[in-house]
Amino acid sequence: MPDYRYYVENYLGEDIPEGDFPRLIRRAQAELARMRDVYAVAPRPGLDPTEANAMAACAVADAMYEFDQEDAARGLTKVTVGSVSETYAAPPELCPATVALRAAHYRHEAGYYLQIGRWVHG
Repeated sequence: MPDYRYYVENYLGEDIPEGDFPRLIRRAQAELARMRDVYAVAPRPGLDPTEANAMAACAVADAMYEFDQEDAARGLTKVTVGSVSETYAAPPELCPATVALRAAHYRHEAGYYLQIGRWVHG
């Protein structure tokens, strides 16, 4: 599993704060494991398998971080009427289409380093 140093120095990641990285890379690894259960997965030709898997995990972790940021912003609203101001924060509820689109985006990001799909011959 790639560490934060790998993320910054090899993947050249710059979005995920160091404190959030362990949680996100574990989530990304779990998502890649799910992909391997559902699809045929192989490193792209010419890439070292270990390097391809590490880069794919970093790419998925980056996407997860961006979605987490969007989710946090979505739950915040502020209403002001005259001198009365109220702020509501509701947890984001994702519809099935959004969940499916995010899963497709994770496959797309991992696809820069891994071949994913039924057409893969390994």
